[in-house]
Amino acid sequence: MVQLLKKLLTTTKAVTAMLLIIIALSACKFEHQAPNVQPQTYSVPQKAPANNIQQAPIKEQISHEEMEAMRRQNQQLQQRSRFTSGGVVMILGIIGFLLFLSANNRWRHTLEIKNRQLERERNVVVAQNKQLSIERDRAEAASKAKTAFLQSMTHEIRTPLNAISGFTQILTMPGMELPEQDRQDYSTRIQVNTRLLTNILDDLILISHMEGDTELPPAEECMPLMTMAGAVDAIATVVEKGVKVDSQCNIPAEEKVMCHPRLVGIILAKLLDNAAKFTKQGSITLSLDHEADKMHFAVTDTGCGIPADKSELIFERFTKLDSFSQGAGLGLSIARMVAQHMGGTLTLDTTYTQGAKFDLIIPYIPKA
Repeated sequence: MVQLLKKLLTTTKAVTAMLLIIIALSACKFEHQAPNVQPQTYSVPQKAPANNIQQAPIKEQISHEEMEAMRRQNQQLQQRSRFTSGGVVMILGIIGFLLFLSANNRWRHTLEIKNRQLERERNVVVAQNKQLSIERDRAEAASKAKTAFLQSMTHEIRTPLNAISGFTQILTMPGMELPEQDRQDYSTRIQVNTRLLTNILDDLILISHMEGDTELPPAEECMPLMTMAGAVDAIATVVEKGVKVDSQCNIPAEEKVMCHPRLVGIILAKLLDNAAKFTKQGSITLSLDHEADKMHFAVTDTGCGIPADKSELIFERFTKLDSFSQGAGLGLSIARMVAQHMGGTLTLDTTYTQGAKFDLIIPYIPKA
């Protein structure tokens, strides 16, 4: 549409200019073909008195000169008239052409303004469409995540609740006499499922807190060795019999640093709990090294291991490589989220092939 209007304006300009030139040429031609004014002539008497015979040639000569002068004057007047008419027509044509150019420039300027406005409006519409598309994709992803969350949580919460409810009913049933070994076994199962249910609820609360509050709390003075010991003691009851749990702190035991011991403890607990779940024999090792301005924690196990092509998939929420294992698939996702919240990283070492090895690297801030 814009190109068509530009071509139309250009054609109109050319046609107007040609019409003005034709009008000017027609006016000049009309003046050139105008009838010439015939000079006045004086008749000389054929007969003259005798006493005027000598004066006749003089009068005839004077009349001829006057006629010649009048004829030249008439030609000059005609030339001036043609020049004046042509000049007037040319001036009028120039004025008209200038007026046309001025109007054309105004039209073109107005058209350009309209085009810019339309372009801005189009850009706004395109940006709004893109934003709507992004929001739609987010809404769809949130809906899918919500569905997956509800399905996973329904199963994961119902399983320990059913176990707790069932074994509790057996233990409290009137008249039920159970051997002491069975009673202890049922009590242990109730405790394990209670711990599992508590962990699930703690994970949900932690995710909600981490997503809602992005501000990192102030660093605290702590001893890394004590943090490691607390994490190792927490998994002592869930480790399979025969699996050895060891810790190696390669920094001075009395050294104090500024960090976030509660957040570090959460990460180490998640990593050790994951290692205990998939390690049926062998060992689990928690180590700490000081590398430049970083602290490097490593959790190594001799379990079933994780394929290299799943090294990033395992950090997604509700991801479980073994669908029959306990848990909601949130542990590693929460551990990475907390590590990133502290300005650190949590990765899987794909070069380790005797099980699984996770590397946690966080900033090292020595005590002032």
